[in-house]
Amino acid sequence: MNYRVTFLDTAKLDMDDIEEYLSQFYPSTASNFFTVLKNKVLNLEDFPFIYPEYEYDPYFRKMIIDDYLLFYSVDENRYLVVIHRIFHSKRDVSQQLLEHRTS
Repeated sequence: MNYRVTFLDTAKLDMDDIEEYLSQFYPSTASNFFTVLKNKVLNLEDFPFIYPEYEYDPYFRKMIIDDYLLFYSVDENRYLVVIHRIFHSKRDVSQQLLEHRTS
């Protein structure tokens, strides 16, 4: 059975920030990034466990997209993949996820 994928508002805001940042360089940079993101996320519908658990919090799974990390969780009972956050890999990811889990 296919899983449904949904983005939390926090992930949508992250994508807005990424688009704004990447658009400063070349017109195609943001577009290329989001094409890769879309293809990888679509793959989660069929293979939600393809990416490893995040080593510091196994609630999340971690997908690498260029210099960014996408964090998601899988609800097996509801056949749902929830995209939580998308961060640049140089950020303090553990702290950001901890704040996200407690909010």
